Amino acid sequence: MAGRNFTDDGLVSLHWENPAGPDVLAEVRRTSTARDVREGLLALAYAVDSAARPATGLCVIVDSRLSTARLEAGLSRFRSVVRPEIAHRIHLVAAKTGQVLHLNGEAPEFPQPFLRALYGAVQDEGMGNASTRVTRQQVKAVLVEQSLCGLPPMTLADLRRQTGASYQTASAALTELLQLNVVSDERDGPIKLWLQPKVLLKLADEHGAAGKELRYAAPSGLARMPGAMANRLLSLRSKGVAEKVAISGVLGASRLFPDLNITASPPLDLSVYDGDLRFVSKLDAGLVDAGTAKRKPSLVLHLRRDCRSPESIVREPELAARLDCLADLELLGFQAEAEEFAYELCEAARKAP
Repeated sequence: MAGRNFTDDGLVSLHWENPAGPDVLAEVRRTSTARDVREGLLALAYAVDSAARPATGLCVIVDSRLSTARLEAGLSRFRSVVRPEIAHRIHLVAAKTGQVLHLNGEAPEFPQPFLRALYGAVQDEGMGNASTRVTRQQVKAVLVEQSLCGLPPMTLADLRRQTGASYQTASAALTELLQLNVVSDERDGPIKLWLQPKVLLKLADEHGAAGKELRYAAPSGLARMPGAMANRLLSLRSKGVAEKVAISGVLGASRLFPDLNITASPPLDLSVYDGDLRFVSKLDAGLVDAGTAKRKPSLVLHLRRDCRSPESIVREPELAARLDCLADLELLGFQAEAEEFAYELCEAARKAP
């Protein structure tokens, strides 16, 4: 029987060792951006090329909004620019979180032990709480949120300590912000951002795309009102439940800027930072997963990483990041309101001491 074990070699998400055949290296990413897909493929190519034994690489893109055709085109372009002996050993598939692991794309047959481990990695990545890899988007979100809260600028060292990002990732994030003309090229001192509403909206859209959205509705149509559920959440938090859940979306934006003009009746948006959904039944026992149903949701959960600073969490523990709220307004289709909110955020940041 082939011996096998699973290790995390720091290069990819999973490394399946099999003395009887080639190892399998898997990179699991939850993303809807083509750039992150390219990064995953490149990470795999490097890992496969560096492996001590022959290996096959599998890039798994979880819960992505990218189409199959877009993913296939990305893989084809990737294979055209890397060495042929590496290119044919790299595969790209899409996966959805759920009860069964279904891989959509070109891939060889894999042993069941590997697939079982891969299923766990896909589920964890879909919940957003297992992967320790820090992306450029997450680094940018932390910097932007620091600025929006009027907090002192961070140094590169501070940024890396708070996010856990490598120097390469943090530096690449700063380069992307430099290309948007919101930060200087100076890397030795505090990193000051000069945010404009249009750029902030672009960054919020990227931030929203990096998370996962879950919708809940009450089949009876008698769900609690958003404000009542928000108050229920605060009661639960006072009892030590849902401490990593915060109010975002329209209600969060309105609490930050009470004069924000939103007349529609939106659902309650909550940012969930630890992937734990057990609190939902305590908010309203009648809520069920709405899935892709057309019925209007009463509750929308956004599974994402927390980009708030420790100071912000202490000061406003029940409120999600400002960037979360702005991203949710865009996701809800409140474009005019999002533009107004972005303007208010930029003005507040500009006037901060």
